[in-house]
Amino acid sequence: MVRKVDQTYWQEYFKTYNAKRYDDLVNNFYAEHPTFQNPKYKLEGRRAIADFFTQHHTDVDETLTPITVVITPEVAALELDGVFSSEKDVPDYYVHPLTRGVEVKLGMAAFYHLKGDRIAHVRIYWLKPAT
Repeated sequence: MVRKVDQTYWQEYFKTYNAKRYDDLVNNFYAEHPTFQNPKYKLEGRRAIADFFTQHHTDVDETLTPITVVITPEVAALELDGVFSSEKDVPDYYVHPLTRGVEVKLGMAAFYHLKGDRIAHVRIYWLKPAT
């Protein structure tokens, strides 16, 4: 049964993401052979995507909150607020350098190309944090 890709779908997606349940995320929301891209990486496949999130969020907490969601049958375009923090300094973090205990807030845009109710391709971008 195909799920409806609506606001509830994206709330569940980000609830799963923010809880660091990356295996559940890729198995429940991603197509069989998805691609995930950001300005620094291109990943192919569910396992690569889940492993990437797990690896990069070991010392980093990231919370993404959808602000604007535009959905068509082929693509969902989302404006997101991102909050990053860490319990240790991570000066080479791929999004922005992190200092222990200091939150970094930034805007993001994500385009999720869909096959039915599954994500086939993601492109995500972020702004430099406002100062």
